Amino acid sequence: MRRDPTPQARPKPSPVTELAAGWYVALPSASLTKPRALDLFGRELVAWRDGGGRAVVMPRYCPHLSASLALGKVVDGHLRCRFHHWRFDGAGTCTRVPGARRIPETAHRRTYPVIERYGFVWAWYGGDEPMYPLPDFPALESQRDRYATYRFSHTTPASPRRVLENAFDFSHFMTLHGVKSPQSLSLTMLTDPGAAAENGPPIDAEVWAGARLASRELQLPRVLTALGMEGKSFALLVDGWTGGQRLTFFLDGKVVAKELLGITPVSRGRTVFQGWSLVRRSGRVWRDAPTYLAYRAQHLLGTREDLMIYRHAQETHSGVPVKDDHGVLKFRKLYQRWVERARCAEHDGTART
Repeated sequence: MRRDPTPQARPKPSPVTELAAGWYVALPSASLTKPRALDLFGRELVAWRDGGGRAVVMPRYCPHLSASLALGKVVDGHLRCRFHHWRFDGAGTCTRVPGARRIPETAHRRTYPVIERYGFVWAWYGGDEPMYPLPDFPALESQRDRYATYRFSHTTPASPRRVLENAFDFSHFMTLHGVKSPQSLSLTMLTDPGAAAENGPPIDAEVWAGARLASRELQLPRVLTALGMEGKSFALLVDGWTGGQRLTFFLDGKVVAKELLGITPVSRGRTVFQGWSLVRRSGRVWRDAPTYLAYRAQHLLGTREDLMIYRHAQETHSGVPVKDDHGVLKFRKLYQRWVERARCAEHDGTART
């Protein structure tokens, strides 16, 4: 018996529950060279570029007979369905139905607000209009020549909230990641977005969460000292929004590295966190190379340790909190407010088709 050469259809993404309104990474910019299927927010979408090169994210299936628009082609700046050649512009408006004198209103598709920065296409979740701007990260723009950079991307079954709250869980830096600094490690939750100016211009206060982790008596992990990194005090400045974070790492008061973290909520039980790490250059190659290797090795090791926990943890809103959980609890409260905003915007007569 001859096998059917047609590949099996991918399983449909499961709806993402408890997702906050916000800007999320949809896909890397460089990968969007032609229409492509995109699983995002637990929805089946299509991403493509219009005649001006602008990224478009919209529901995947043609409203005619439900063919995948990801199989289509961009013609005269419009996405043309492969099946019957219906066309859609960058606003999701159906502009042509072959043989029809009038295009039905129901043929139009709603698009997602998108912005393209930092090598990614970001999509807004939570209604038709973004509720705050995508935060700035000067280290990847006007200051990029000061850093050696690399991208990272990791997939986990954890929810976006769990990935983001990790930076506010300061005790796990000692227990899981081996940052040995008893009695001197502290986490201060910030109250003014301007206090995180080292990361970039202030993020909208309504969606912002910031903290500073500091240690006065640092014992660096072996992987760092083995590659020549030294320091007696450590600090981590983190601030972010519901879909990502900006971070700066200090040793002895000097910037060592920065990071931009973006969340991609693919479906329930599948989250990608990806972004950029930037290691500060000193101008001396003999010193910069070991620092770059040390930071990258520690970053990878720490991420693997977190991924192990994420893979086997239960998603919960409860638990038995202790004093050291104040950062996590504060972030969860903020995140939940934006979950409610998204729920109202997405389901109060604005559910996407």
